[in-house]
Amino acid sequence: MSEDDRKPDFGAFDARMARLKAAETGSDGKAGPEGEPKAATHAGLHIGIELVAGVIGGALLGYFLDAWLDTGPLWLIVMLVLGSAAGMLNAHRYIKRLDRERSDKSGTPKAG
Repeated sequence: MSEDDRKPDFGAFDARMARLKAAETGSDGKAGPEGEPKAATHAGLHIGIELVAGVIGGALLGYFLDAWLDTGPLWLIVMLVLGSAAGMLNAHRYIKRLDRERSDKSGTPKAG
């Protein structure tokens, strides 16, 4: 008898699915214990977008300023550096906010 001729065991399948769903979602509907995997993924994506948006925004603004003022790559370089710094500052602020929210939830005051 080949594997294709066997009848599927739906009871075992349902039990596995129930275990997977229980492990996947917490009591609040977020993934994992206390929603950590989804929160970590969201934070990582948010930080990455902040960094990339600052660089791209600065580069585009510098490019168009150079085209408008006919100054060569001067404004492109300046605005690229400023956009990178702005992206890093925004990412830093977001990380600090997440850290503050996490310490507020745990109830332990953070030094500094």
